[in-house]
Amino acid sequence: MSLLLVHDSANSKLRELECTAAGLLKVDKVDVSALATQATLSGLNGKITACDTGSISGTVAVSAVSGNVACTHAALPLPSGAATESSLNSLNGKVTACDTGSISGTVAVSAVSGNVACTHAALPLPSGAASESSLASLNGKVTSCDTSALATAAAQSTANSSLATLAGCVSANVVAVSSSAAALSVTNNVVWGTTGAPEAVSNATDQFSDSVDVSTFEKISIFGSSNNFAHELDIQVSPDNSNWFDLTSEFIQVDFANGHFGRVLDAPFKYVRLKSVSSGGGSTDNLWAWIVGKK
Repeated sequence: MSLLLVHDSANSKLRELECTAAGLLKVDKVDVSALATQATLSGLNGKITACDTGSISGTVAVSAVSGNVACTHAALPLPSGAATESSLNSLNGKVTACDTGSISGTVAVSAVSGNVACTHAALPLPSGAASESSLASLNGKVTSCDTSALATAAAQSTANSSLATLAGCVSANVVAVSSSAAALSVTNNVVWGTTGAPEAVSNATDQFSDSVDVSTFEKISIFGSSNNFAHELDIQVSPDNSNWFDLTSEFIQVDFANGHFGRVLDAPFKYVRLKSVSSGGGSTDNLWAWIVGKK
């Protein structure tokens, strides 16, 4: 016969296990303070509410359940505002057929996202556009223009004689200038003396020649002669033939050999004249002077 020994941790000893006469493990002391007090399962019947899992109703907060929750429903209630049709076939009598081949009206492109592709067999013309369907239909509305018979200067001679004159001077697309054309206009003005003789001009005070209007001239020439080789001659200009100013950048120099003088100037002024500067003596100077302008 074998003995079964167990360790008694409270006393650090080995103890043998004993059995009752019925062959059951003998227990000297059992703590039953936490056990249910019902003697039989039938005594618990009145303390448990029956739960029919086949007809569960109400709501269960999913947050209170850990893990995955599997739900099986034969029919779910529709959300508020949902369509009540049970099948697509029952919608047939409630939808109006839309023929996309004859769409009319307008659609704001700004209300459509992404790219919009449009195909039209014919688009309406914008306001003011030509209504002709082809260039051929314009044939009766355009006056024929024969560019080979454009009017020339000769044909317009009745309206503009200058064009007719010019046309007669053109040969091989080149304008011919006649050798008999009028010469450029030159105007001679004697401002001291006459055409045939000089003028005696006093040296006692400053003396002034006649003035000349040179506003229509591009260039002028001042020339003449004097018998006083030491004589000073100045050029004066004026905007109104009343107020005179010395042209200080220009002067007249008399040739000591023959008493001649001359000067060529641009003429960006209105009037011009010569001034004989006094030498303070009582003598006279025989002056001969021209102011010539060329247009």
